[in-house]
Amino acid sequence: MEKIHKTIYPNKCLFCCAVMDDKDGIICFSCGQGIHKIGKFNAHCSNIDESFASFEYCEKVRESVFRFKYDGIKSLAQPMSTEMIDHISENCDFLMPVPLHPTRLKERGYNQSALLAMEMGVLLGMPAYDGLERLRYTEKQFGLNPQERLENLDGAMGVKNGFDVKGKHIVLVDDIFTTGATAAECGRALKAAGAEKVDLCVFAIAQS
Repeated sequence: MEKIHKTIYPNKCLFCCAVMDDKDGIICFSCGQGIHKIGKFNAHCSNIDESFASFEYCEKVRESVFRFKYDGIKSLAQPMSTEMIDHISENCDFLMPVPLHPTRLKERGYNQSALLAMEMGVLLGMPAYDGLERLRYTEKQFGLNPQERLENLDGAMGVKNGFDVKGKHIVLVDDIFTTGATAAECGRALKAAGAEKVDLCVFAIAQS
């Protein structure tokens, strides 16, 4: 049955979509040679304790993220999350996705960060809670300089009413890290609500 399934739905490389002979593989040999893995990095982000990224944001990574985020290829959440789970501490209490404003969620139809957190939680046997919310609509971060990004998100995040994060070790989940403004604002909201430790795990980092 599995052989038939793989014939109908062959396993494809996460980045170039080439069909792979390895039924359990995620990245083909060619892409694996040209993509830089990151691991732990210094985000220089207030209210974020430790930061981890799977890949550097090169062209192939960018194309995969765009397919996942804007083209509706939600199935990419599973292989992407598989690359991210190695960075999650077993001491973490739960995962938490960076939230979308309801307006943007309606436009896109799904929160890509929530899909990643959900898949990671399944793979790790760890809870993933949608405990943060956008308190106001913000302009898209793309095209803004670092200072403008911070100002755009200032006070934009909050912990949902009734959601308890006191004393918890939380891992924020997002697809891309750029300046860290979004992560910093999420971390601020969580720490203000009593979280003890807030880490960040992203699929790719756009700058070192």
